[in-house]
Amino acid sequence: MRAWLVAAAAAYAAVGATFTSHSIPALVAVLIPGVAALVAVAVLPRPREETGHRVGARHRAWLVWAVCFGGWELTALFLGELSFSLLLDPVLEIYPLRLAGWGLWLSAGWLLVRR
Repeated sequence: MRAWLVAAAAAYAAVGATFTSHSIPALVAVLIPGVAALVAVAVLPRPREETGHRVGARHRAWLVWAVCFGGWELTALFLGELSFSLLLDPVLEIYPLRLAGWGLWLSAGWLLVRR
């Protein structure tokens, strides 16, 4: 089952990497697995959380990074400045690097859904 899933994700990444950045087909290609992940999280049963689990210093550090990154992206969006995705555009013009980016993005989504 796992090999089939990896092959399907690789094929999807290969197709998704062919779309032009910031185009409607690229947006749809990004939304499909994103919506599928949200549905999976909403529908799949979750293991019970241990009581007494607290957010530690390691969690707070990641939270600070995530909030800073989100703030940068939102500020860039509203002010029309450079965003992370625009900074990566020259790098992602090269198909193998774009394919690797898609693979990383799909892998990150899978890891989030599995948790």
